Amino acid sequence: MFQPTFVRHRGREILRLDFGGLSHQELLAAFGAAGELIRSRPARSLRILTILRSHFNAESAEALRQYGLANREHVLASAVLGTSFWIVVVTSLQMKGREDLRVFEDEAAALDWLAQA
Repeated sequence: MFQPTFVRHRGREILRLDFGGLSHQELLAAFGAAGELIRSRPARSLRILTILRSHFNAESAEALRQYGLANREHVLASAVLGTSFWIVVVTSLQMKGREDLRVFEDEAAALDWLAQA
């Protein structure tokens, strides 16, 4: 079940979005719910940790692309953990203007980077 949470790391508030273990339909719904939450915040105000370890296919990849592009004005910094297929999609977002995105292999390093952003 998808549940966005805010965590504190080194005094900074970070939105933790764990998309792990979701079915295809749950993943699409989670992207929608996360997008609504993100767009409710002021521009360039969010530090986000995104964990992508769910069902992957062309439709979910496109949903992530649309989600990532639609929410970029609200994001100050975004760290992503994910499997290789998801990282390919994230890389394509970086090339489309999402310079705030960084890919990490472990959560601790991602949180440290976000706290410094």
